[in-house]
Amino acid sequence: MQLTSEQQRIVSSAAARLAVQAGAGAAKTTTLCAYAQARPECRVLYVAFNKAIQLEAATRMPANVSARTTHSLAYRKARDLFGDRAGERIGSTYPSTVSRAFGCTPLAATAALQAIQKWCGSLEAELGSEHLPVDVASRLPDPAGLVALARAVWKRMVDANERELNLPHDGYLKLYQMEKPALRGFDLIAVDEAQDLNPCTFDIVRRQAVPVVMVGDAAQAIYSFRGSTNALTLFEADERLPLTRSFRFGRGIAQLANALLGHFRHGFDQPLVGAGAPQRTRFTVDTGKAFAVIARTNAVVFEEAVAFLDLNRRFHFVGGTEGYKLEKALDAYRLWVGERGLMRDPYLRSFGSFDELVGLAEASEEPELRQLVRVVCDYGHQIPRLIEDIRSRHTDVPKHAWADFDGIYFCTAHKSKGLEFEQVWLADDFMRFFEDGCELRPDQVDQEEVNILYVALTRARAAIRLSESFDEWLRHRRLLPT
Repeated sequence: MQLTSEQQRIVSSAAARLAVQAGAGAAKTTTLCAYAQARPECRVLYVAFNKAIQLEAATRMPANVSARTTHSLAYRKARDLFGDRAGERIGSTYPSTVSRAFGCTPLAATAALQAIQKWCGSLEAELGSEHLPVDVASRLPDPAGLVALARAVWKRMVDANERELNLPHDGYLKLYQMEKPALRGFDLIAVDEAQDLNPCTFDIVRRQAVPVVMVGDAAQAIYSFRGSTNALTLFEADERLPLTRSFRFGRGIAQLANALLGHFRHGFDQPLVGAGAPQRTRFTVDTGKAFAVIARTNAVVFEEAVAFLDLNRRFHFVGGTEGYKLEKALDAYRLWVGERGLMRDPYLRSFGSFDELVGLAEASEEPELRQLVRVVCDYGHQIPRLIEDIRSRHTDVPKHAWADFDGIYFCTAHKSKGLEFEQVWLADDFMRFFEDGCELRPDQVDQEEVNILYVALTRARAAIRLSESFDEWLRHRRLLPT
């Protein structure tokens, strides 16, 4: 395709440290391809956020580009530790395994594993109390003892003779980062989805002596709960260039995104241009055709699926039903009816009663917990049957066959990242714009919640049903496109 003037500026940039702020659907991968093609003599390392992005990039990039994930670069540390057994020693370790190995409660085991995960993504050389999950640690009598437990678990994870506890993928990445490695054999490094890098990964990249191009969208930084930091902002760039022309959607979606970010993001000065749909954006969804339901929380994905059961359509849960914590809703129901012996989730099992869970949910700012309580209160004894009905509707549809799927997609905003749909139905659990009848100021709104709504709404190509609060705010501000 013919490059835009913005793309041409990026391709011709001579900056040794270049940052590219690319809006949703703004052809950043195409731009990186053109950037590499313009430098055929350079050996380029393209660093992808995950395996799916890496595989797609490998099919599109020119021959002088090697597309890798950071984990594939770091995997030699796993081989150093475990030799030929690396394949069987890398992977998940479950709380039940830690509980059995150390004689601790499943909740303590869960906290220890979460602390290890957080530490692995950090810059700290030693695991400490700052890596403990606050919500879980607060429910245990001896939070300080969790640090010792987490360190003991880690020690066994990296023991070559260990047979029970596997080393997580982020574990060997952490070991690799602490070596301060030099990525040899490359003349230039290009990093995609830079806003999603955690401090550990960013540290590996920023230390390299060769030129670096960081590409991403600061407004799509939504993984702070995984320890991600907005590396695009932290990167000490010699030059910063924009990609504002979106080829995914038209003027209507672009206006929504600009209204949201323009009001709530400090310093937002690069409005999107909708160039992807010649027809006018529709602010209604034709439920007779395929459409995607995107929610903020897993609990509301469940509620939306229940609401659409009457349409008698096929469902597809992006990533599979296991990722939407239907079992957690079932455990909350079991806590409510007193069937504690059937509960699997160690965190929910730590509550003495459903009323205790309700009390924490009311005092907490955690939306998932609040919605989980609401699901039990609203659906009660129907929950087991509804979960069974929802699971029976789910159809596995590979990505290449989505064009032929005529049902309903379900996903959270986080799982929707990188995807696009002709029609999007936004659920009503995204950020609030009003409280007690008063409009919230930008400083009263969590910035990441703004980003999450932005990600969700920019998945739509042609049609979108807005969440109620967003729709109300747009009308109040007279910003709704006509």
